[in-house]
Amino acid sequence: MMLPVITRILTEFGDDVFKNMQRTNAMLMDLAPGQARERILVRNFIEAEGYEALTRGEVYALVEQKLVQQLCETFSLEKSAAIWVVRLFAAALGQISEAEWTEDSTASISAYSLPYLYGQVALGKTHVAAVSAEGTVFAGGADESYQCNVSGWRDVVAVAAGDAHTLGLRSDGTVLAAGSNAYDQCDVVHLSDVVGVYAFGHDSVFVFADGKATAVGRSKWDLSGFERITSIAPYPEGVIGIREDGTLTLASRAVDEDLQREQEWLLAQTDVVQVISTYINGSIALKRDGRLYKSGEPDNYFAQWRDVVALTNVTDGFAILCDDGTVRILSYDRAKPRISTYADRWQNVKAIFGGYRRLIGLTHDARLLAACTNLGWLWHNTTMSIDYVTDWYPVSAYYG
Repeated sequence: MMLPVITRILTEFGDDVFKNMQRTNAMLMDLAPGQARERILVRNFIEAEGYEALTRGEVYALVEQKLVQQLCETFSLEKSAAIWVVRLFAAALGQISEAEWTEDSTASISAYSLPYLYGQVALGKTHVAAVSAEGTVFAGGADESYQCNVSGWRDVVAVAAGDAHTLGLRSDGTVLAAGSNAYDQCDVVHLSDVVGVYAFGHDSVFVFADGKATAVGRSKWDLSGFERITSIAPYPEGVIGIREDGTLTLASRAVDEDLQREQEWLLAQTDVVQVISTYINGSIALKRDGRLYKSGEPDNYFAQWRDVVALTNVTDGFAILCDDGTVRILSYDRAKPRISTYADRWQNVKAIFGGYRRLIGLTHDARLLAACTNLGWLWHNTTMSIDYVTDWYPVSAYYG
């Protein structure tokens, strides 16, 4: 489906694709409904101006590697996803045959974390950490357990933050840790082949290259049954594992009757990209069709929200990132599903990170937008460069 879409866009706009980005985005939305992640990937490619090398007619074999590297570095895409979009444009421009880029390749593209950048920013209880493009880490906020002692970290590709500890995933699959180790949550020196790090409270969870997971820390979750896992999400008294096929598994000690029904709903879901769960308000799943689904509610509960590409918990509600780069805060209250906030003004956002009543948005020009909540409202707003996170402290100072 995406190949004729791109062919039509290039035919209409030609060399002026970038100048007509707004109209290009509108055409993408019209011609490729239900393919929000694919559209985000295509838009990223155009915005990175990597398509220019192809439109100049340079030899494809000589430019593919360079373009893939540019996409991976600029937007933190997985290599397979970057190759997909480069070959898509090459086929649309006639530089490779359509047989070399088939529609079958779109079947798995949504499995990649294209719309949001996992681990570039992490919100702990009273501190924040962020990864720079050079692989160094900045941290600011409360430092009573030395959880911000990350200045010497190098070659880091993702971070996670808990109540009083910080984790860093290095490109070689090893893990760094700083902060409180009261429950062995920083016991990471023996780990290797790690592809995902997560921190919840006083717990740390790790996903390995073989799709398995393990946990250390206060709760001592048994994740021996977790397989084919691509990402992890917190769950009341437990954790959720999102498998590569979009199904879910979980480990939880919760025995409450309502939570048992909640678990049945979660385990029945498919095509899930992200999920957030709370004791009081249930669970919300973002699926590959760009729509939101809530436990205990009909599938059209969030019918007005389409083309959602990411969501994150902000304690008093949850934030969604739409594929047009805007952000909205929604509540769990059916009578008042929308919360007006400073985040309504945000534009050009490519990733969102939430937790502990705070929300951070990462823009395409590598700036961080931040808002904090107080009694259900996001009321503090600021902007900063990712290079100056160490000098930024409102995350803890305005914690509600």
